[in-house]
This record gives sequence, C-alpha cells and structure tokens, in this order.
Amino acid sequence: MKKKVATAAIAAMTMTFLAGCSSRGTYAKYLTLGEYKGLSVTKVKTEVTDDDVEAEIESALDENAEYTDVDRAAKDGDQVNIDFDGSIDGEAWDSDTDYDLVIGSEDFQPEFEEHLIGAKAGDTLEFTITLSDDYDGDYAGKDADFKVTVNAVQEINVPELNDNYCKKYTDYDTVDEYRAGVRKELEEYYDETNTETAQNDLLSQILENSKVSGYPQDLYDKCKEEYDANNQILADMFGTDVSDIAGSEDDVKSAVEEMVYTEMLTTAIAEKENIAVSDDEYTDYVNSVYEDSGYTSAEEYEEDYTKDETLNTILYNKVMDFLMQNATVTEVSEDEYYEEDTEMDEEAYDTEEITENETDAEDLEMTE
Repeated sequence: MKKKVATAAIAAMTMTFLAGCSSRGTYAKYLTLGEYKGLSVTKVKTEVTDDDVEAEIESALDENAEYTDVDRAAKDGDQVNIDFDGSIDGEAWDSDTDYDLVIGSEDFQPEFEEHLIGAKAGDTLEFTITLSDDYDGDYAGKDADFKVTVNAVQEINVPELNDNYCKKYTDYDTVDEYRAGVRKELEEYYDETNTETAQNDLLSQILENSKVSGYPQDLYDKCKEEYDANNQILADMFGTDVSDIAGSEDDVKSAVEEMVYTEMLTTAIAEKENIAVSDDEYTDYVNSVYEDSGYTSAEEYEEDYTKDETLNTILYNKVMDFLMQNATVTEVSEDEYYEEDTEMDEEAYDTEEITENETDAEDLEMTE
C-alpha cells in the first residue's frame, strides 16, 4: 500500500502545515463570522471495486519485484539504465544520466522505448523520433535527435501472489485476508479523502456567509512560510523543481490566502463554541500518528513538530468534526456528484452567455 501511504502522508503533511500557521490571535477586527451550523453538504461515497483491489495489489507486487542484471539484449518488459541527450533543430533539449526506464511502460514516447529493444549494456544508440502532436509546449510534431548510452539491462522478476508472499511482504497470512485488508484500506482512504473534500466545501460556504475585511500580515507571512516549506518537501519527494509545485505568483497568493482564511474561520468557530484541546487529547494524538508518519517514537515526532503545531492540527480536526456533525450531509455516488458539478458548470456558462448577449444588445441599442 505504499502508493496510498505516500498519498496519505502528503495529505497529512498538508493538513499539518495548514493548521500550523496559526498566530493564536483573535481575528474579530477582520472577520464577522456568518452562519456555520445547519449547512448542507454533499459527500461522495466511493465504491471500491474488485478491479481497484487487484490494481492496488499489482502495484504492490511491482514494488516488491527483483531486478537482475543480464548479459543479453534488452526486450520488452526489461528495465534499462541509460544516459541520454536530446536535441531539436541542433539545440540541446532534454537530457539525463543514470535513468531507469522500463521498456513498454510508456514513461517515454513508445517510439523512443522501441529503439532500446535489442540493445545491450555498453551500447550507444543514435536515432530520431517524431514527437507526438499532443506533446507539451512548442515541440509537438517536431523531430528530436537522441544519443543514448545503455549502462545496464535488468530483468524484472515480479513475485507471485500466494500465501508465502503475503506472510513475507504484508501483515496478512493468506491471499484472501490480504485482499480483504486491501479493500478495507482503500475504503478508509477514500472515505477520509471524500470527508476532507466535504469539509472544504463547508469551509467555502462559511467563508461566503462571513464578512472578511482583510487579515493580519503576520498570519499571512506564517502561512506563506509553511506553504513554501511544504512545497519544498513535495519537490524533494518527487524529484522536481519547487516552482513546478507552487505554480504562478497568483496561484501561490491564492493558496496562502486559503490557508489564512481557514485559520481565521476555524479559530473563530473554536472560540465561539468553546472547542479546545486537552493534554490527554494531545498525547493520544501524538501516540496515534507518529508511527504512521515514519517516526520510531513520540519524542522523535515532537522534534520535528512543535507542540503548538500539533495542537493547531488537533483543534482544526475537532472544529471540522463539529461542523460535519452540525451539517446535513448527503452521500452520493461519484457519478451523481460529478454529474451535479457538470450541471452547475453548464448553468454558470448559460448565465454568462445570457449576460453577454444582454450586454451586446444594450450596446447595440446605444449605438443606434
């Protein structure tokens, strides 16, 4: 379940930095809290299918595969370690070293991967491919020249799914128990994710119901600091540049302001409803999450997260639980939920089109 664990870790990290930018002040100067109880929200109920379970198991099997160096020509399904340099119209374009690529994975354009079939370790290949018409940027449809050195060819041996595999790699003794466990974990994962989406929808409604005249600059600065730190962690995790994670300046400002407004709303609701965090709740929370977060002890966890940060996270969770308990929550299927979104988008488009037509008509009348 590494894929889901990684995703859950990102979600947990996001919640932590969002809740951790509190300045522990009152925001009455900037915020007049609107209606926050008795609201209606839709929550998706995701049905986990047999195919979902098998796909998750297949992913786990692939993660536990063994890679063996072979002294033969590469074939479809092998992993090759390569260095490559690419150019377009004689100008350097794309390159990398020590890159692991599974032939047939379509991580690269299929035509590129096909050229590697038949190559052996130590071979250097030169070839040209035509980039697909839907390739990003201005390179669609252009010819790209590549020089590729094959450092190694590896055969991938995926373990067989049986009881022995389950005992070695999972917390289960049999395949049936493993499948049932995977299904339960997926159901819990989707329920948690869908609950967070519903909670965010509630916060959006509360923000619309409230009057906001600004925010403290120090709160924005703290949230921005946490936002930047979180993006750096994500960039390091995925091996990309932090700018690819953060987006444009407008994107950054919008994301940080969302954190600011969330902090202001949840703090105001906590004050009004006398929601607080006890010492026992703090201890129970740390003991329940440190292992799932990759720490060996509560003390090690507390070295990375201050008590205030953790208290803010717990308070945020308690406020969100309170809001959900005091809302009318309607569960719908994914199809129903996204159909509703599509209808709302179409209605918004129709309204915009009508407004534009009315404006054009008014302009015409004025011209006449």
